[in-house]
Amino acid sequence: MMTIQVEARTDKGLIRPINEDSIATIPERGLVVLADGMGGYNAGEVASQLAVEQISSYLLSRELPDVEAMVTAVERANSAILTMMESADEYQGMATTVVMASFGAESACFAHVGDSRIYQYRDGRLEQLTQDHSMIQELINQGMFNTVEEAEQAGVKKNILIRGVGIEEQVQVDIREQLLRAGDRYLLCSDGLSDMVIEAEIARVLGNDTLTIAEMADTLLKLALEQGGRDNISVIVVSVVNND
Repeated sequence: MMTIQVEARTDKGLIRPINEDSIATIPERGLVVLADGMGGYNAGEVASQLAVEQISSYLLSRELPDVEAMVTAVERANSAILTMMESADEYQGMATTVVMASFGAESACFAHVGDSRIYQYRDGRLEQLTQDHSMIQELINQGMFNTVEEAEQAGVKKNILIRGVGIEEQVQVDIREQLLRAGDRYLLCSDGLSDMVIEAEIARVLGNDTLTIAEMADTLLKLALEQGGRDNISVIVVSVVNND
C-alpha cells in the first residue's frame, strides 16, 4: 500500500509583478495539480486559478479518479476558461498550462497540457515524463532542429505553445499511467523552474536523501531564484512511501 508525502512552493520570481501560477495539493486524496497561466496582466492568474479549481473539484467528486475522469476534468476547465473569456474584454486571450497527478495505492496517472512538466526520480535517474507542447518541441519532433538551444538560436521563441487549456474549443490531453515504487520522487513544475535549473541540478536535489521533501522544494525554488527568477516559479515535490 503506497501513500504520498507532498510539499509545494510557488513564487512570483524576481521579474514578474504578479504570480500567474496556481497549485493545489490534496495528499489525502492523492491529488496534485499545477497550472501556469498566460494572457496578460491578471488574466493568466485568472485562467490558472479557474483551471485548478475546476479540475480539483471535479476529481474530488470522483471516488477513484481514472484516466477518463482526468481528461474530463481538463475539458471542464477548458470550457470554463472559454466561457469566462466571453464575459469581459480583460480575459480575452487568457489560457493556462496544466500538469496533474492522481496517486493510488499501487499506481499513478499523470496528465498534462502545455509546457509545465512532470519529472520522476527513480533508482538514481531523473526522467521527464511529459513532453512540452511547444513550438520548439514540435519542430524538434519534425527533425528541423536537434536541440532547444539550436531552435532558439534560429529565432524560435521558447514560450510559444501549440496546446493549452483555453486556447481552442477542444483540448487534447496527454495521459500516462505507471506503477509506483517506494522511494519514487516526483516533481511537477512550471517552466519558471525548468527554464532556470538544469536537469542535473534537479536530479541532485531529488536524489539527496539527507534532505526532507520540504527542503527539496525550498532548494529547487532557491536555485531558480539564484539563476535569475525570470518567471513565476512553482514546484510540487511528491515522495512515495510504502506503508506495509
